[in-house]
Amino acid sequence: MIRIIPLLPALAGLLLTGCVATNVPPVDRRVTIAEDLGCDVYVTDVRCAKSGGAYATLQANVVNNTSSDLGVEWRVVWLNAEGVEIDSAVSSWNKLMVSPKDIHGLKNTAPRMDAVDMRFHLRRLR
Repeated sequence: MIRIIPLLPALAGLLLTGCVATNVPPVDRRVTIAEDLGCDVYVTDVRCAKSGGAYATLQANVVNNTSSDLGVEWRVVWLNAEGVEIDSAVSSWNKLMVSPKDIHGLKNTAPRMDAVDMRFHLRRLR
């Protein structure tokens, strides 16, 4: 006979950890995902690059980890070399509908040439 009782605390601990999954990549420090999205979505392959005299560009993938359509809003806040936010109309919220288990690539270009870094924000569609 298998003793199930000692396994119950371990199983309860796994259930309480929420969305622990081995296929979810670590979150980039520049990415903020709203808490109400939980494990429904994650962001991968975040790249912010600037070459020579060009404008900085962000590329990222938003992954819908659910089995239903997911509406989200995203925005990019651009920062100068001192880490100060650059005011811009391109920092407004953009709507996005991501199909179940789908990956959607995003791209955004800085509004000014002095932008060197960014912060990416993602929240549930309001």
